Amino acid sequence: MDKSNLPFVYYRMPSEAWALKSESKSREIKSLGTISDSPGFILYPFTPDSSAKAHFMQADTVRKITLEEIANLASQDTDWDIKDFQDTDSYLKTKEVYCKNVADAVSEIRSGTMQKVVLSRKKTINNSSGNPLKIFHKLCVKYPSAFISLVYIPGEVLWITTTPELLLSVKDNKVNTVSLAGTKSLDNDEIWGEKEKIEQQIVTDYIHGILDKRCKNIVLSGPDEVVAGNVRHLKTSFSAELTTDMWELVSVLHPTPAVCGIPRDTAKQFIAQTENYARKYYTGFLGPCNIDGQTNLFVNLRCAELFRDKVNLYIGGGITKDSIPEKEWDETELKSKTLLFAFE
Repeated sequence: MDKSNLPFVYYRMPSEAWALKSESKSREIKSLGTISDSPGFILYPFTPDSSAKAHFMQADTVRKITLEEIANLASQDTDWDIKDFQDTDSYLKTKEVYCKNVADAVSEIRSGTMQKVVLSRKKTINNSSGNPLKIFHKLCVKYPSAFISLVYIPGEVLWITTTPELLLSVKDNKVNTVSLAGTKSLDNDEIWGEKEKIEQQIVTDYIHGILDKRCKNIVLSGPDEVVAGNVRHLKTSFSAELTTDMWELVSVLHPTPAVCGIPRDTAKQFIAQTENYARKYYTGFLGPCNIDGQTNLFVNLRCAELFRDKVNLYIGGGITKDSIPEKEWDETELKSKTLLFAFE
């Protein structure tokens, strides 16, 4: 794709890669209900605020692209308008702080105020990868079943995502979504324990309750074990027929207990008081809209924000009454490895 001061997106569905370019600046979204039916790409944060606006990029050009083309583009010198890195919260990135946050969350859950909360952190590494398309290409090759995207809004956003989690897919009022929760290493052959099963069931029950009020003919399958990078998860799949507006359904689904907690408002407040940093697009959602009549939205996990010389990886995990702080830290370290190799 040629150099431009306008936004563009590269994304790879499990079956094929696409390049999407806009001929106009990205449009900030004040409400999901204001999104038009025109083709485009949405980038929506965990919570829209001054640190991360909700964006919709109109798709003036959309075309399939091969991995060979991407590799060729990745080898070229490109003038990217990328922000400089500023570290204002390094103290929040320590194991000590994260483990304390987890311990506080476990105490709150055991007191009965919450069933689950998702706590996250940032991990900063050096960025010597050059053209960001090199990273995108590496991820496409390594993770053929993930949704992978590189979103570029000049001077504002350069974000890469490798997520295993579908938020919502809609075509002709046919809805598909998943409940994805519980994590174990691929090297860990232990059976799924009570902690992971409870975590997964909480998300499943929540999503089923949301769909039950806005869909008909709901069908569930699972839970099944799925592999995502170097970890495995429990997943329950849903299919249904939509009986309301798609964006109304999205607005009540997001954020699910898989990325926030339950009760949602209580968990969200605990996250704001405890994490003390802006998640930005981590645990938000993103994806192509109205492309060939289909919208595919994904939860923004296994993701990173790119700067000129640094990268912020965003990682987290679901906390329940049985969580052990040190093991939760180890889980975030494990999840970070999904992306780390691409910056080497």
